[in-house]
Amino acid sequence: MRPSRTPILAAAAAIFALPVAAHAQLGLPLPDPTQVITQTTDTITGVVSDPTGTVTSTVTDPTGTVGSVIDTVTGTVDGATGGATGGVTDTIGQTIDQVLGGTLGTLPTGTIDDLLGAAGLNGANGANGAPGVKVLPDGTVVIDKRPPTTKVTVLDRNRKVGRNGKLRLQISSDEPSVVALVGSVKPGRAWKLHGRAKKLHSRKAVKIPKVLLAYRKAGALRVTIQFSRRVERNIRGSYNSTVRLSLVAVDVARNQVTRKLNRVVKH
Repeated sequence: MRPSRTPILAAAAAIFALPVAAHAQLGLPLPDPTQVITQTTDTITGVVSDPTGTVTSTVTDPTGTVGSVIDTVTGTVDGATGGATGGVTDTIGQTIDQVLGGTLGTLPTGTIDDLLGAAGLNGANGANGAPGVKVLPDGTVVIDKRPPTTKVTVLDRNRKVGRNGKLRLQISSDEPSVVALVGSVKPGRAWKLHGRAKKLHSRKAVKIPKVLLAYRKAGALRVTIQFSRRVERNIRGSYNSTVRLSLVAVDVARNQVTRKLNRVVKH
């Protein structure tokens, strides 16, 4: 398995569109969460390893200001302001796994609070300790009932992944939040292969290890998936590949949304 070589630098002010969950909001509209993010050479990086040794996921912050990956082993936040106050315990990780796997509908309030605390976001839960409640200067009380809007896009072509063994996904959130995701990559049908090479070609799905992303503000993080040489060879001999993701996102008002996504890595 080859290590990731160079962080990818890019502005993340505009992200490709992705269908989002329906949402509702009480009271006056919340202020526009959009923030201008300028490109910088600073990066925050965290690595999540697959115990099978098949892939490694590296998370980078192209702007150096948006957020980081929460380390589910040590319970720390790489580079986050203030660091982690608690930690992501095995019980919390198992609860997240259940939601991502579809055996549990939503994250319990306690789990959400622990995640926000580990991401250093527990102090942003609204005025007077009431999550999602804001008092505007004119005295208007606004209640946030809208879950974070997340967007996912594939940044690489399949033929490039087949040459360097790296697949980059860009994950964005439109507000401070924690996003957990897990998934798989399935190589496509054999492409211009014959004889023994075609027989050896495998379309077996490769697991993407779970990643917990902490967003301190609206913006994007990039997940780079580094495949083993064997998987790289299968992708190189494939016409297209398919990325399947399960995702759950929660904001500081404890609003949450879950979704399942399919993305094609085009040839």
